[in-house]
Amino acid sequence: MAVASIHTSKIKVTKAKENKPKVPEENPWKKRPLHVPDYAREALEHLCKVDPALAPLIAKYPYTIYSDHDTNYFRVLSRTIVGQQVHWKAARSIIFKFVSHYVSDVTLDSLDSGDKRFPTPEQVLATPMDRLRSCGLSERKASYIQDLARHFVEGKITFASDKAELQALTDDELAAQLLCVRGIGPWTVDMFMMDTLERLDVLPTLDLGIRKGMEKHFRKHYKNGVWGTIVESLEDGKAKKGGAKGKGSAKKGEMSCGDMERMAEIWRPYRSIASWYMWRNADESDTITAPI
Repeated sequence: MAVASIHTSKIKVTKAKENKPKVPEENPWKKRPLHVPDYAREALEHLCKVDPALAPLIAKYPYTIYSDHDTNYFRVLSRTIVGQQVHWKAARSIIFKFVSHYVSDVTLDSLDSGDKRFPTPEQVLATPMDRLRSCGLSERKASYIQDLARHFVEGKITFASDKAELQALTDDELAAQLLCVRGIGPWTVDMFMMDTLERLDVLPTLDLGIRKGMEKHFRKHYKNGVWGTIVESLEDGKAKKGGAKGKGSAKKGEMSCGDMERMAEIWRPYRSIASWYMWRNADESDTITAPI
């Protein structure tokens, strides 16, 4: 009697792929248009004249800056706060959730492509803290964003809608307004002035890349634990070198903020442009990415 044998075959079940948005490898919000500003030639000629050691860097890296300056300062500063101490991919996701709470049809792709829609300070100030937290903001950053909104709503940031007043404010006066906001420190203020406002004489002394670039650039001026000689003044466009007066000590060859201020005095009134080159100078030997 024949016995029929039944062979069972394994059925492979393939799970359908979910249509998740693809995460780009590089921050798409950094892909901004660049241009050579009108003042570049005069600034670079000045820097080469007062500090000839900059000439090789200037020849190697043509000076270009972002041309799409955002005039919605609440949006700029809010996004800066969200991005503090987190990877750009996490910041991108949080900002999307935050904006989509107020703008229903915003997408990650539209934000990546430059969608400028953003809640007003009044809207953010009226949003409950737990709702802000649900967007991925930490309790601290949610409170920072609301404090920023409060400063705008109460008119404590006076330059927000008055272009003439913004032009009239000195760097110190502008910084004084912003530093009253929780979550905004000197580095954030410096980046805001250099990038968004395109101010030409800013020196971010708390930036690691600038410090490393300056230490490399001025290395020959470091002797016996002291950064010198120091520029005391400019006469007829030429640097006048100082002696021991005003020298500052540096721990293990590192520049202090005071050292940076003194050594960069020669670059005035174009310390922002010189700082741009110090980022590139540091990039040559360190894994430092210039923020602008």
